[in-house]
Formats: sequence, structure tokens, C-alpha cells
Amino acid sequence: MKSIRIRVFATFFGTILGVFLILAALAVYYLGMSIEVNSAEAMQRLSKEKTVELNTYFTGVERAVGSLEDYLLTTVDSRSYHVSSAYRQKIYDDLEARAVSAASIINIAESVYFRPDPKMYGETAGFFLTKTDDQTLKSLTPTNLLAYDEADTEHVGWYYKPIENGGPLWMEPYSNANVGMYMTSYVVPVYLGNDFLGIVGMDLDMTLLHQTIDQQSYADSVGALISQNGNLLYHRDYPGGVLKEEFTGELLQESAYFAEEYAGTGTAYQYISDGSAYRVIVSRLGNGMLFAVSVPESALFSLRNGMLIQLILIFIAALAIVLAISIRLTGRIVSPIRELTEASARIAKGELGQEIEYHSDDEIGSLADSIRKITVELKEYIDYIHGQAYLDVMTGVRNKAAYLEEEARLERLIFEKMASFTIYVFDVNGLKRMNDSKGHEYGDMLLKDAALSLRAVFGSNQVYRIGGDEFVALAKETAPDEIERQFARFTEHLRIFNIENDKYDEELSISMGAATYEPETDTEFASVFARADEAMYRCKEEYYQTHGDRRRRS
Repeated sequence: MKSIRIRVFATFFGTILGVFLILAALAVYYLGMSIEVNSAEAMQRLSKEKTVELNTYFTGVERAVGSLEDYLLTTVDSRSYHVSSAYRQKIYDDLEARAVSAASIINIAESVYFRPDPKMYGETAGFFLTKTDDQTLKSLTPTNLLAYDEADTEHVGWYYKPIENGGPLWMEPYSNANVGMYMTSYVVPVYLGNDFLGIVGMDLDMTLLHQTIDQQSYADSVGALISQNGNLLYHRDYPGGVLKEEFTGELLQESAYFAEEYAGTGTAYQYISDGSAYRVIVSRLGNGMLFAVSVPESALFSLRNGMLIQLILIFIAALAIVLAISIRLTGRIVSPIRELTEASARIAKGELGQEIEYHSDDEIGSLADSIRKITVELKEYIDYIHGQAYLDVMTGVRNKAAYLEEEARLERLIFEKMASFTIYVFDVNGLKRMNDSKGHEYGDMLLKDAALSLRAVFGSNQVYRIGGDEFVALAKETAPDEIERQFARFTEHLRIFNIENDKYDEELSISMGAATYEPETDTEFASVFARADEAMYRCKEEYYQTHGDRRRRS
């Protein structure tokens, strides 16, 4: 016959065991859901960051070419264009000058051109500008259009395909045999009524786009560029691209989502390759191509696995504690267990702000402390995910993703006629020379100190690192005297820093420029940035004139 004590203990412990098993299952389930949601959001931010960055290039090209097309449509007199070679040459010269200006603010533009009908105006009529090693545009003799068959894509496809298309066209990446470069082209046939004036276009070096795709901020993530018909145009492991009918292995599994129906959904799709699980998210680019980001689930859910192990160990320890206490304090344990169960269930559902009020110096108090620790660690991790998405890890200022998001916000305010801001552009002088002569660790130290100086004057939340040695500060103040005051403060801060700092053989020097949004003339954020950037480069030119050093403007 069992004693009452044994029966009470068996009933009590059996109930507690069941509660803990249910709670453990709930915790595992809701923890998995919570990290799944946050991992999906992290992939969406990663995809959005690169999509916005790539679309910035494509949109800039379309605007630049569109401005040249608008000039032709609003300036050319059709009759004079047909009958007067002098008139046509003046149009070519004026358009070429505008092309130089339009291409100068697009750092991945390789060439820009305008080519009229070769049968009517000459096989090399028009102009062709291409980028040189010093990043300036040089005029070359245009390709003889009549020397090649119209189907010869590598030589003249950029001319005949937009005519065949009947409108603006982004060409899929191809090897341009005229200049010996792998590129993509945006080309527009210009018609004045029914009168064909010619082809205006701009070429982009795919190598620079590849670098942008490869610069992923999430560990182990890989970007891919896909054509409209599903061919792989670029992947880190397949730099030359692959036709879809030749896909094998991991690429074959991933490519199931290289289609329009999966683009822009915001969903991270799972696929299995060689026994490992991956997630891929696909977005649609402004030029009609698709962009995909693939991340191993082991990288996405590494924290979840660790937290699950910790939860299991904590629950095993908790059960051992309950067993020991149940033998002697069956009645007294019911109340605190109920409190912890309710609080843990709310935490497991994602209520991370839930306070656990129970405190004691016994085993149940240790359990409460352990659950509080899990809550704090999980909340810190989620905060870390959000923070890392917009933080430049090396310098501590905000990163390119945060800058692009703020740029988009200001673009909306400009459109709504509610914008008021000033852009400050900064560039560390002599960084390449320091990297070459003293190593990248020395250069990184320069960047960190430059960021500290900028944060001291403008504040961490207003400073962005947008390139290797380029920083931007965005401020609401628009008064001209405020810009002078800020530059004076920053210059004084640098002066004091250079006096007190003994880390460098020479002074830390930073070129600077600023521009304020002018609602009467500025229709987009890029125009304000261009003025600030130009002012900074004037400052940089002055520096290099006095220091006997030159750096290629990019």
C-alpha cells in the first residue's frame, strides 16, 4: 500500500513534470517562431539593401539618358537636322557636352553615346565617349555601323536591338567587342514624331556591379543576378554566368525560384542542397533583371540552436530542482511554480518585456534568474539584429543601408514639398597612399579616427559611411552660417586631435563639402548631393595641390 506522502508526491511531481514538458514545448515552438520571423526580416532587409543600391545605379542611368533624349526632342528642328550638316554637328557637340555632365555623377558609367542613322548621315556620325584610367571621359571615333551585320550583337546589337524593340531597352549583359568589356547597356531610340533621330545610350561596366553584389553584410550570404528568362548572369561561384538548361547541383535547386512569380514577394524560400538547407529571397530590379540572395539556414538559425540547447539544459536543471524540493516542500512550491509558468508562457509567446517578480535565494529563485537571463539574451540578440542592419561595424557610424533608407525618406519629402536639409560630404585625404605604404590596418585606424571626429561634431545618428573613405552627415539646419559654424567646429576638432595624437607620422586630413536643399531648383536628392560632392572635391583638389599628391576621382 502506497503512503499518502508518496501519492501526494507522485501526483504533485507528475503534474509539475507535465507542466514543464508543455512549457518546454511552447518555449521551443514560440522561440522558433520568433527567430524565424526575425531571420526572415533580416533577409528582407538584406535583399532590400542591395536592390535599392543596384536600382540606384539603373535609375541614375535611365535619368541621365532620359535627359539627353529630352534635349533632342525639345531642341532639334527636324528640317534643319536633315538638310544641314553644320546644324547636326552643333546638335552633336551640344549633346556631347551634356553627356559628359550626365555621366560624371554615375560612377559605374563606362561610356555614353549618340548615333544617328548611318545610311543617312554617315557610318560614324554622332559621338562616343568612354572612360579612361583616370576616370575622365574621352571622345573616340564611333564604330562603323555599316561594317557589321545587324545581327552582330557584340558589335552593333546596342544600336539595332532598341530599334527592333521600338522603345527604351536594358540589354542583358554581353561582351562588347568594340571596347573589349563585359557590360550592360541602356539604349533609347529617339523619334521626333515619326522621324528617327538616332540612338542615345549609356554602358555600365558589369565588373563594378559584380562587386556591389558580392559585398554582402550578412554572414555566408551570396548574391546572384538573373536574366528575365531565368539564365544566371552572375554568381560568386559562377562569375561567367550559366544558361538555365545547364544548371546542376546546388544551383539547380536554387534556380527553381529564379522566376518572376517569386520575385518581390518578400518571402524567403527554402531549398535543400547536399543535405544542407538554404533560404533564398528574390527581388525585381528596375532594369527587368532579378536579384537573389541565398543564405544557409545554419547561419540564419545558429542562435536558435544554441538557445534550444540552453533551454533544454535549464529545463532539466529545473526538473531536478523541483524533484528535490517536492520531497520536502510540496505545498510551498505550488505558488511560485504557477507564477513562473505563467510568466514563461508569456515570454515564450514573444512578450520579452515581461517582468519576473519572484526573487529568492533558493532553487526556484535560480530558475527565475535563468529565465530572466534567457529573456535578456533573446531581447539583446533581436536588438542586435536590428542594430547590425544599419551599423558600419568598423567605424561605429551608420552604414550604406541606413543612408539609402534616409535618402529615400528625403526623396519623399522633396516630392511632398516638405524637405529641409543640408548634406555634408567628407573624404579622408591620402588614404590610398597610407594603405599602400603602411598597410590597411593603418588605413583602418585613420578611418576610425575620422569617424570619431565626425561623431563628435555631428552626432552618431547623423553620420553615414557610404564608401571606403567617404562619409556623409545629414542635418536639418539649412542656414548658410550654420554650415560655416559646423565646418569651423570640425576643423578645430581636427586641429586639436592632430596636436594631441601621436599615432600618425602626419596629420589626419579630411576634405569636406556641403550643399543645402533648394526647393526652387532641386527636384531630387541626387542634385543636392552632387553639389556637396563637387564642393568636397574642390577642397580635395586644394589639398593635393599643396601636398604634391594625386588621387583618382571615382
